[in-house]
Amino acid sequence: MQKHRVIMVVMAGWIMALSGCLGSGGSLPDIPIPELMPEPQPFQVQTSLVDGVFSVTVPTEDGRTRTLNTIRDVEDTYGRFLPRPVRPNHSSREWLLVDNHYDGRVLLYAVVDWDNADTTDYLAAGWWLAYPPNVPVWGFEAATRGVFLDGPELNPANPPDLPLTGTATYVGGMGGLYTYQYGRNWGELADASEIAEFAGTVLLTADFDQNRLTGCMGCVEPIEIAPRTHLFAVIPRGTPDPAALPADYDLHFEASFGANGAFEDTAITVMHPDRTITNYAGTWQGQFSNVPDVDGNPRRVVGSTDVHFAEDDGSQGRFTGIFDALTPPTFTPPDDNGVPTQ
Repeated sequence: MQKHRVIMVVMAGWIMALSGCLGSGGSLPDIPIPELMPEPQPFQVQTSLVDGVFSVTVPTEDGRTRTLNTIRDVEDTYGRFLPRPVRPNHSSREWLLVDNHYDGRVLLYAVVDWDNADTTDYLAAGWWLAYPPNVPVWGFEAATRGVFLDGPELNPANPPDLPLTGTATYVGGMGGLYTYQYGRNWGELADASEIAEFAGTVLLTADFDQNRLTGCMGCVEPIEIAPRTHLFAVIPRGTPDPAALPADYDLHFEASFGANGAFEDTAITVMHPDRTITNYAGTWQGQFSNVPDVDGNPRRVVGSTDVHFAEDDGSQGRFTGIFDALTPPTFTPPDDNGVPTQ
């Protein structure tokens, strides 16, 4: 049995996904959890969208940066398929970018959404895997992970004007990388590691009286392995899904946010109805948009999360993802008569 089966199935629908750093959901697990990369800066990665060309500059583990763009580094590209309502007068696209360099490979997924009338109004999100030199793409355990979230409505120099009272609900997608290392109860799979791309629905509630944001992934709909592969150029099609599917995990989040609309917290809980989770640790962080919806609330919340968990048979899992959640009036705005569109 091959000890490191590799599965990469990319985000479906309107999911945007990836990263974070290790926090604490209580004490650290008795079952060791691998050390994470240094804390990322998902809102400081540099991106641009000029004349239809998207560029992204990401940090590497050695302290340098690598810039990839949609002219030189395209491995594949897709018209982003959205099974749920997309915002009116907006377009979006996905890219898989690969930079093969003497000091290592960078494999990067990006999805960009923009206003057709003003392409400077865009939101870019995605993830990357940065490999050391001479490591093949399936050697994912040697790669460092990162995420990016960027766009003018997330500019910290132009923070949102948050309401002083009331609540707002945000619904959207979370996705990214799901890894699982099998413990002793998995028979011949014991000690094997798998990686897949997950997609889930995130539901968030902002309480502006208390400056609190709470939410969950997995509570509204089960977390899924995305049903289509974008990485067929480097990972063969038809690779099976992981034996340990993420469907029954629930991830609960809670954080305080500041007057600038930013938040970061380690208040994360991982639950599963059939597996005994002995501990979990992680962070989530994010930012409210500086663009209001028709009700005066920030129209979206975006952010990243990285969660490790351990189970009683020695199995270890990890969800590393990003999320993009909108208020209902944003993706179903009123028509000229004030009636929400369907």
